[in-house]
Amino acid sequence: MLTTRILPVLLAVVLVVVVIGYMTGTIGMGSNVNLPFDPSSTPVPTATSDIASPDATESSTPAATPTWETVPISSQINEVVTPTSAATPVTAVPTVSSTAAAYFVHMDDTMMYNTATSRMFEVNIDHVPFIVYFSFNPGTVKKSYVAKDSTSSNTVRYEVWNPSTGKYETRSQVESRYVVKSTDVIDPNAWFKVDIIRIYDDADAYDTAVSAAGGKEKLAEKKLLYEDNGIIVKQDGYARGYSSEVEKELKLLSPGKYLVKVTGNQIVVNIQMLSP
Repeated sequence: MLTTRILPVLLAVVLVVVVIGYMTGTIGMGSNVNLPFDPSSTPVPTATSDIASPDATESSTPAATPTWETVPISSQINEVVTPTSAATPVTAVPTVSSTAAAYFVHMDDTMMYNTATSRMFEVNIDHVPFIVYFSFNPGTVKKSYVAKDSTSSNTVRYEVWNPSTGKYETRSQVESRYVVKSTDVIDPNAWFKVDIIRIYDDADAYDTAVSAAGGKEKLAEKKLLYEDNGIIVKQDGYARGYSSEVEKELKLLSPGKYLVKVTGNQIVVNIQMLSP
C-alpha cells in the first residue's frame, strides 16, 4: 500500500525536474543554444521587394543610349547597268495624201485550194469602188531531166582501120557522163478561177440588166448567166486560159448585191476585199 502511494509522488517530482531542466537549458540543449522564445536570440527577417523606392529610383544612373553606325544608301544598292542598244534603222514612209480614200478591209483570207476546192462569198456593196485583190502561190512538183556530170567523164577506146598501113589503130576519146537531176517547177495542175456575180432581187431590174448586156442568148453563149437572177460581171484567174501573173485586182463600180465565187486546185490564194 505504501509503495502505491509513493510511486505517483515520485513520478510527479521527476516530471517537474525534467521541465525545469528544459527551461534552464541544462537538459537536451547546450549552453550556447538560445531558447526558442528568447527575444534577443530571434533573428529578424530582412524584407526584400521588387519595387524600388522613390529614393532609389531617383538616385539610379540612366542607361546609356546606343550609338548606330550610319551606312550610305548607295552602298546597299546594286548598280543597274543599262545596255546601250544598237540604233534601229528607220525606213522612210512615203507621205500619204490626205485626199486619198481610206479603204476598209472587209476580208483578208488565205487558203490552200486543192482538188478543185470551191468557195462562195456574198457581199452587199454600198460604197464603190469595191476592190477584190488576189495573190497566188501555185504548188510545185519535182521535174527530172538528164544533164552532164561536170565532176566525172568516161574514156572510150576503139579501133580504126588505117588504109595507109593496112592495120587497125587504137584510138581514145573522152566522153562526158550524163546523170539524172531534178528541180522544182510549178505544178501544171495548179489553177484558180474567180467569178463575180451580180444578183438582182427585183425581176424588172434583172431584165433591164440582161437587155443592156445583149440579151439572154448572148449571155448564155458566153456562159455569163447565173441561175435565174444573176449575171457574171467579172471573171479572172490563174492558168487555164488566164495569165500566170501572181497578183490580180478586180474593181466593182456599181453598188448592189454580189456573189464572189472562187475555185482552185493545187494553189494557195490570198483574197482581200476592200472598199472606201
